[in-house]
Amino acid sequence: MEPDSSTPKSSAADAPAPGWSWCLGGRDARRRLELATLAQVAGLVVFTTWDFGGETDVARGFIEWWGSLALLITAGVCLHRVADHNQLPSALRWLWPLALFDGLALAACLNPSFRLAVVGGADAFVLGGARDWWPSCARPGPALHHLWQFNAIYLSCFNLALVVVHRRLLRALLFLMVVNALLLAVFGTFQKLAGSPGLFFGAQRSPNLSFFASFIYRNHWGAFMTLAVAAALGLVFHHARPEARGDRRHSPVWFGLVAVLFMAAAVPLSGSRSGAVLVLLLLLGAFLGWLRQLGRARRRGGPPRARAAAAGALALLIALGGIVVLSRPVIEQRAADTRGQLEQIQRQGGLGSRAMLYGDTWRMAREKIWFGWGLGSYATVFQLFNRQVAVERWVPFYAAAHSDWLQALAETGVVGALCLLLAGAVPLASLRGLGRPRELTACLLAGCGLVALYAAVEFPLANPAVLEAFWLGLFTAVRYQKLSAAAA
Repeated sequence: MEPDSSTPKSSAADAPAPGWSWCLGGRDARRRLELATLAQVAGLVVFTTWDFGGETDVARGFIEWWGSLALLITAGVCLHRVADHNQLPSALRWLWPLALFDGLALAACLNPSFRLAVVGGADAFVLGGARDWWPSCARPGPALHHLWQFNAIYLSCFNLALVVVHRRLLRALLFLMVVNALLLAVFGTFQKLAGSPGLFFGAQRSPNLSFFASFIYRNHWGAFMTLAVAAALGLVFHHARPEARGDRRHSPVWFGLVAVLFMAAAVPLSGSRSGAVLVLLLLLGAFLGWLRQLGRARRRGGPPRARAAAAGALALLIALGGIVVLSRPVIEQRAADTRGQLEQIQRQGGLGSRAMLYGDTWRMAREKIWFGWGLGSYATVFQLFNRQVAVERWVPFYAAAHSDWLQALAETGVVGALCLLLAGAVPLASLRGLGRPRELTACLLAGCGLVALYAAVEFPLANPAVLEAFWLGLFTAVRYQKLSAAAA
């Protein structure tokens, strides 16, 4: 048992009043809410990942409605505290950036900046009609669905930090996430090696040729696997500790290592160059962290670990070699693509279309710098700022800016983007003064940090499955560190 030190202990005098018993479940209320939170988050992640990474209408509807159960769980926690005559959870104070973001987004929906008109005999959205001094939104309907989906995901994962009071249950959730990711990696590997023309062994035609497993876009797959590998490494480090091994004959460490290497191999096999770099950075960081642990053990008077370090380095090199052999055809193809792109950049003297895309998106953002054009507005509004013209004289269409942070700035302005940043920074700030992060916490935060940096030059967080894994990792890391500090 590892109770949260911030959770007041109830006594017989503080037992829930009879009127509350029917909805709170009596003394088992907290336990039921804890299990309900884990089941809700697990169901959200598993369903979304297998349903094309969440990029279908069915998946979006599931995220909105299933994710909305988080509100009932949060309300149940608050009712449980009130019935026990305790204060409301302090973690609720973390929600003020989300509340401000929601308020701005809803206010923008009351001030549409585009109207539907008939142009050349066809329906089209035309700019005009919005009040300049008020936050505006290009299309309120899609904006409300984007807002609903984001809140459903964020609050579902937030409840992990609000409700869960046992570290072993958090580890169980991470284990489920890792097993699910491993199954996806195995499925995707067989699908890739079989040369399937579409998703699910050709049963579903993919709108993007660079698909892998159940994900439509390989870079989304790479970002998701970065977060999954981070979770797996955290579990490996946890179970490798002497106090965690105990007297057990069979440690889950070996299963974790095999899972890490197989999932890591599935990233370059997918053709995601950036994902392969992210996973490689994670593996190297984990290896260096392990060497630091050996060094600290040596300084504390432990036995020399030079052989263990050499064996670990050899194992890492062998694993990386195996990954290269398995993914060699894809790696060679992507290497050739990279050389071609570098030659084109050298001829053009710049990044070409990607640089122009970023520049046009920045012009779009500057037009409404404080509050942006509204959630989900990029595909509609960017057509006004897009300067690219193909050789065949057609204008390419962009549904995303290929930079989550730049797109957030264009859609929600400086104020909205700052709220999104604070939605993650405020929970992390609560870890100040709790000491050095545990290995599991550090691995999870490293994965989230890499994906957040990656979002500056790509759009991983536009994928619902990646967004779920990101917030799951962040809030699990925060809660795990708090529970570990309370148990120390």
